[in-house]
Amino acid sequence: MATVSIIVPIYNVEAELRKCVSSILAQTYKDIEVILVDDGSPDNSGAICDEFASKDNRIVVIHKENGGLVNARKSGLERSTGRFISYVDGDDWIEEDFIQNLVDCQQKYNVDIVAAGFAKDIGDDSERFTNVISSGFYDKTRMIAEVYPRMICAGPYFYFGVCSYVWNKLFKKELLYDCQMAVDSRISIGEDTCVVFPVLLKANTLYISENNSYHYYQKAYSMLKSVGSLEKEKEKVTWLNNYLNKAMKDHLDKYHLGKQIERYIDGLKIIRYGEKETSPRNHLFDAAPTDRVAIFSGGIVGQNIYSIFASKKIGTITGWFDRDAEIYRAQGLKVQNIEDIPKTEFDIIVIANLDETSINKNLAVLNKYGIDPKKVVSLL
Repeated sequence: MATVSIIVPIYNVEAELRKCVSSILAQTYKDIEVILVDDGSPDNSGAICDEFASKDNRIVVIHKENGGLVNARKSGLERSTGRFISYVDGDDWIEEDFIQNLVDCQQKYNVDIVAAGFAKDIGDDSERFTNVISSGFYDKTRMIAEVYPRMICAGPYFYFGVCSYVWNKLFKKELLYDCQMAVDSRISIGEDTCVVFPVLLKANTLYISENNSYHYYQKAYSMLKSVGSLEKEKEKVTWLNNYLNKAMKDHLDKYHLGKQIERYIDGLKIIRYGEKETSPRNHLFDAAPTDRVAIFSGGIVGQNIYSIFASKKIGTITGWFDRDAEIYRAQGLKVQNIEDIPKTEFDIIVIANLDETSINKNLAVLNKYGIDPKKVVSLL
């Protein structure tokens, strides 16, 4: 029985899977079990899993019918034998010391959870992030005072005090199991939040690490939506909201958790289907029908915002810009280079980013090009 079970949910990631699994097998910490969950992938992912398993006896492969990310993680957890659980998504990769760093923190402080940072990779660019809440050891008293009141909302939209992903953490299995298995398998957005924050509430100890050697690979594929799929997004957000409130129902009046969940859901309503009544701070969709609109960011959020403007016919889109425009154009998206911003006519330009750091970087670009600040809209 291995000390750490690493669960890898896999669906249609044959292009990235070899790098992912190879990075796990190359870990300096060797006492691992690697559970590859092929969630009914129609591509060659399943065969790649079997190939790796034939060469390394630390690998367990599960082939199953497609059931979604939540279901795949449940299947992996049920099969696991380790005392500790970590997750890696099938299109991501980890540096060779990632698991060792997590284990070292756990052993030194004997904690229930170790929460690390991560790196976000887009093309050849990589940007590193740490948790908003300061690194260090937290017992229950400190968690109540410093973590719970801001773990879901620590400022602007999607400004989590503790990173909301499951994959940059190490959990005691006995603590994690019930929280993971209880998640509604229909949930297909915010799946990680349904686990991370209920587990934190159960935990008595936490170590927040500055380690950010987990690499989250953000694909540049198209997520453009139609009006019909925007309605489906509303249903998904409703399921998530209901589940979070149910899972943390005994704590909603404590630590401002009810308000934190509400803030998180408000943000999702804005970026997933364009609801604009949720907050006086939200002016993303205030354009008049005659306004010319430009969108700054080609990522997932930018694609969502573009879809909302196009589907709901909010103004006329005259430009769509990103620093990595070539990557998005290769995927068939009509994203322009940022050098085209001053050449484009628009009445408003929407900065389609969630985090304050990215928003400020794009604000600096617009300032450099002399764009009138009155034309600029963001979530800040």
